[in-house]
Amino acid sequence: MTRDPAFGHPIGMEFPEFAVEERLVSDSERDAFAVFSRMISATSADERTLAAIEFSDILGNSGEFTQYVHGPARERLANIDRLLKTFEENVQLLVHKTWVEKSDEKHKEKLLEELSAFEEEYKNSAVRSAFIRFVALARSIAHLLFGAQSNAADFLVYCFRIDPKLGLFFWFLGELEDQSQKEQGAVSDDLMNVETIIGVYILSCF
Repeated sequence: MTRDPAFGHPIGMEFPEFAVEERLVSDSERDAFAVFSRMISATSADERTLAAIEFSDILGNSGEFTQYVHGPARERLANIDRLLKTFEENVQLLVHKTWVEKSDEKHKEKLLEELSAFEEEYKNSAVRSAFIRFVALARSIAHLLFGAQSNAADFLVYCFRIDPKLGLFFWFLGELEDQSQKEQGAVSDDLMNVETIIGVYILSCF
């Protein structure tokens, strides 16, 4: 499958290969690709959850993500609800700070509508719809943050050199985009659900 230019990598080199070879990258950041692979190939929910925690600890703040996938259901769901609220507030703040001209109103309204629709779908357990909408929403956020650079062939490298975790996140987002284009049923609801929460969590950390 042809990768969207927004998630490009150096010509002749896959982004994971480039990232692993960078001298300033930590060992745990190098491990992110293998951990992600374990997560998507997991054959049990427990195995996938452990890999999701490890992956999120690499890209986010160690020890934080477990509250969204472990513990009593009521407590876990309450934690996710608070995470979604934080995500909503952060995106709204970013939108209002970035798009300030009258000509930006349509862009602003569209993104905020997408944000609201995503939250509604997620809370209604429309897993695939919420997953696909999150991918589109995160790509819009990339454009909001980086403008035309988000469509450049070297966008991942650009982000990686700002902060390896930022580059790893947008690589992760590219993998989610590939999954979102597969036929329904090709990616399990369990995987899409945990990846959506990982994405929301990581964006809330930046």
